[in-house]
Amino acid sequence: MNQGRIWCVVQPTVGLPLFLGSVAVTSLIVHAAVLNNTTYMGDYWSGKSITAASVTPAKGTSPVVLRTDDGKAAFAINVTPAAGDSSSFVIKVDRLPGELALADPGSTVK
Repeated sequence: MNQGRIWCVVQPTVGLPLFLGSVAVTSLIVHAAVLNNTTYMGDYWSGKSITAASVTPAKGTSPVVLRTDDGKAAFAINVTPAAGDSSSFVIKVDRLPGELALADPGSTVK
């Protein structure tokens, strides 16, 4: 232990409780700050369920379609801005029905 000589200055019966007490106080302060400064903790504790915000696609947008090796459409990807937030996006991936057999391990999507 490279800092072992600290116990020549501070006795372990005083230093260890001070150190562990400061860790506990710091932890309580951090947890209190998280509980008081987040919007979801109160709802979580009161039992409210979180629902996703509905997003309507912007006009003029079309999905990107991913195709398999044989040219069949497999997935459609839509990217739209989140409601009320200019820095968040909602990415929705839809599997097109009947176009890709998921049981076929040889199928690849490009």
